[in-house]
Amino acid sequence: LIAEEEVWSFEVGDLEWMEWHPRAPVLLAGTADGNTWMWKVPSGDCKTFQGPNCPATCGRVLPDGRKAVVGYEDGTVRVWDLKQGSPVHVLKGAEGHQGPLTCVATNLDGSLILTGSVDCQAKLVNAATGKVVGVFRPDAVGPQPNPGEDEESESNSVESLGFCNVMPLAAVGYLDGTLAIYDLLTQSLRHRCQHQSGIVQLLWEEGAAVVYTCSLDGAVRLWDARTGRLLSDYRGHTAEILDFALSKDASLVVTTSGDHKAKVFCVQRPDR
Repeated sequence: LIAEEEVWSFEVGDLEWMEWHPRAPVLLAGTADGNTWMWKVPSGDCKTFQGPNCPATCGRVLPDGRKAVVGYEDGTVRVWDLKQGSPVHVLKGAEGHQGPLTCVATNLDGSLILTGSVDCQAKLVNAATGKVVGVFRPDAVGPQPNPGEDEESESNSVESLGFCNVMPLAAVGYLDGTLAIYDLLTQSLRHRCQHQSGIVQLLWEEGAAVVYTCSLDGAVRLWDARTGRLLSDYRGHTAEILDFALSKDASLVVTTSGDHKAKVFCVQRPDR
């Protein structure tokens, strides 16, 4: 047996997110003090990208590995040049969000960025120009709330989002349980898939127009993005699912839950 040993460690403030670089042994992380850190592992060479004086709440390295998009609690979005250590684009005010960022995503070639926020908007950004080219709002997903439902509507937010790799589609998951699938060419709503509880995370299958969701009711669901049809669901947790991951061949789903358990589900799709 090979003894496990620590090869690298570093101490920073409270962590908000972490992600490995797609092309190198480099780790990026955002912290509550607004900084984004980048380390070479295991050498420990470090670079810091200083944001506004508020938490760096989410981030994603672009597919080319040269830039990273980071969202902040004050609603701003920065696209950083990882080599130069300077922001290439800064979206704030009307171009940014009116609430903390919750999630960011990029498409397969890195030309488009999606940002999501507690302001219930998902913004489509041209990565080359830094310009907002589309806005997906909850009023395009479902009916407007009735008078007296302000408290419920204010509790809604974008919780997760992502791009399909095989079709020009994007998915946005909301705290109210709505999964919205948008056509990127027309920027129109294609399907609305409703959950009884809030969506925590969504993931697209790498080579198919199938999107996976996990929610506060403790279930994982598979949706056909072409039709909006529920393909299957997997249950077994007694509390909310906090996060999940999909194997590269989409044969396994691994979940972690508030019931203090992790589960592995074998995916059996009826359309296969």
